[in-house]
Amino acid sequence: MVPDSYYVLGQLVEAVDMLSKHPEAYLLLPEIRSNLVMAKSDAKSIQDVAGIPGRLTEVFKKITAPAYPAWGASRYTASILLKIMEYDPSRRSVMEIKYSKELVELIRKDGIEIKHLDDSGKGLDDILKQCMNKPPVPTAFFTEGGFAREGAVIITGQNAVEVAGLVLRIADLT
Repeated sequence: MVPDSYYVLGQLVEAVDMLSKHPEAYLLLPEIRSNLVMAKSDAKSIQDVAGIPGRLTEVFKKITAPAYPAWGASRYTASILLKIMEYDPSRRSVMEIKYSKELVELIRKDGIEIKHLDDSGKGLDDILKQCMNKPPVPTAFFTEGGFAREGAVIITGQNAVEVAGLVLRIADLT
């Protein structure tokens, strides 16, 4: 059996490879770029969550990673994932994609459960509690952004390959 830490890193490498091969996946990257993270099954801190140093970006119309996955590489996205795992420990991976009202509607029409996060002036704990007070945890969340903040759609899954697959499914809808 593969140790959990190797499994997590392997999942992230495979997921980035999947994303880089899709001809239109780069169109889902937010202006601030994206991160894809995955946690160990017993994650307790940001250091137990691996992500892409420098974020996923677009080069020549392809998603690319500037470095291999590393532990503790994405504080903000790792914080979101750790909070989600408090409600559903099987959700060990998340990725942000760009937000638009049209994209949210396409996601809903495709049958992917998506909930709105009202992030106006609240901390991360309060924001996520709104969506997670009733199980199960939705597959996707979105924020509309605000002053100096870009909106985002957050895709969740059991592992990074599953999350990348959902992102590619969404890319095919656009």
